[in-house]
Amino acid sequence: MVGRRLLLVSTLLGCFLFGIGAAQNPVVEMNLLSSTAYRLDSQDLMQGMGMDLKISLPSENSGNVRGEVAFRTTYNSLVPTPITSVDDVIYKAYLRARFPSFRLTAGKTRLSWGDGILFNAADILYGSSSVSVDLTQAELRSKTDWMVSVNYPLGFFSFAEAVFLPSMTGEAQDMGVGGRFYTNAGETKVEGGYLTKKETTRVHKLYTSLQGNIGPDWYLASSITIDQSNPSASDIQKSWLISGGLFHMQYLSGERNLSLRLEMLSRPFGTWKFESQSEASCALLLYPEVVYSPTSTLSFSLRAILSPLDFSTMLSAGASWSVFEGFALIANIAAPFGESGDLFNWDESSAAALTLGASWIY
Repeated sequence: MVGRRLLLVSTLLGCFLFGIGAAQNPVVEMNLLSSTAYRLDSQDLMQGMGMDLKISLPSENSGNVRGEVAFRTTYNSLVPTPITSVDDVIYKAYLRARFPSFRLTAGKTRLSWGDGILFNAADILYGSSSVSVDLTQAELRSKTDWMVSVNYPLGFFSFAEAVFLPSMTGEAQDMGVGGRFYTNAGETKVEGGYLTKKETTRVHKLYTSLQGNIGPDWYLASSITIDQSNPSASDIQKSWLISGGLFHMQYLSGERNLSLRLEMLSRPFGTWKFESQSEASCALLLYPEVVYSPTSTLSFSLRAILSPLDFSTMLSAGASWSVFEGFALIANIAAPFGESGDLFNWDESSAAALTLGASWIY
């Protein structure tokens, strides 16, 4: 097992070095972090180092074919995550070809269906309803997958898109197929789509999404999931998700600006009682975010996931100082607040954590 891991790491390092030497404009993003965590239940104080490394090899931004290869690996000594396959390190590897009448995308990448940085019911490709996210990360949803998609323009603001998800098991019946339609109705963006894929069993998913502007940007989406093997009205009701959000950027005097965001996720047939909640049946979740930048090089952020029905929350506060071009010092503190049995609480898997580190992009 150790020999296989060493071979895998050696192969990936060789790919990194070869890619960097051959690429016209490689981009390296490196985050080095020191974390101190405290667990209330066991009263343990822990300290460790972490790293987030991303190497991107994008093509030139010209021509009819463009693409990118990106390798990414994350390590945290407090919660080690082993690399079990090359796919764990290949973050992106795709090409986009522009034909006269359509556009083709193939490889490992991410398609954005609907709107929302944390909660997005329209994201039936990857799922954007889980609260198991790291609020200290700049990008809250970043999952990628292998696919082939064809985008066919129907007008200046309209298109149809088909997507094919290859089987990862080698069985043809495990492949996924879907599509969406996108258009504008006045000043409102309208889209809807369908996807069938193999999860535990084969499921069929449908969604619709709207986005517009009323001063702040607003967005709203809804989706349902139907189990092919045992469709029941009760399960369809439980799968119903509704998400929405508001976003506004306020520019102040000088270089100051303030961005405000509020997102919500609702399960209409979930548990609406004021009692301890579970993630699978929680009827209402909120995500507020405030980012204040007093200068172009300094920013402060406050993020939270709120469960109003059991009065619990996951809270994160952070600061980033761009000292030099591409180099920044960062600090974050995150902690759950809730009672035992609540969605967010001080159990054996939760801790308050202080993270200090540096980020360098070159």
